[in-house]
Amino acid sequence: MRSTITPLIMAGSLILAPLHVLSEGAMRILECSIEKQCDSSATCTPDSGDLAFNMEPIKLDDTGAGNYLISYAHTNSEMKAMSSAGPFIWNTGGEIHTLLANSETKFLWHRLSLSAKPQASMQFLNCAFTQ
Repeated sequence: MRSTITPLIMAGSLILAPLHVLSEGAMRILECSIEKQCDSSATCTPDSGDLAFNMEPIKLDDTGAGNYLISYAHTNSEMKAMSSAGPFIWNTGGEIHTLLANSETKFLWHRLSLSAKPQASMQFLNCAFTQ
């Protein structure tokens, strides 16, 4: 008797497969819909909208960790990946961004402003790699 867990594990391994198997320069696109927005005091409200993160590998090691060029909306920045599945970290104009995979399709996008009084916000995303 075959377990139903096996296909789920296989699907997850394909989605979060090591990015180092891609040739450097091969674009990965993470298409997301926004589900919830939370502020630094943990007050959350439903949210909506679509967002696509384009991730172009610059230099990766055998584990998929390394540097990428990330672009989304009107933002372009160099990004660091700690492994093929993240976390992904980048800095834009005084904000540190972290993108964490919670499961095959659920991601958390944390932003921390580096102002005199730091503020954080989080968005819960439902995502899929489309390329």
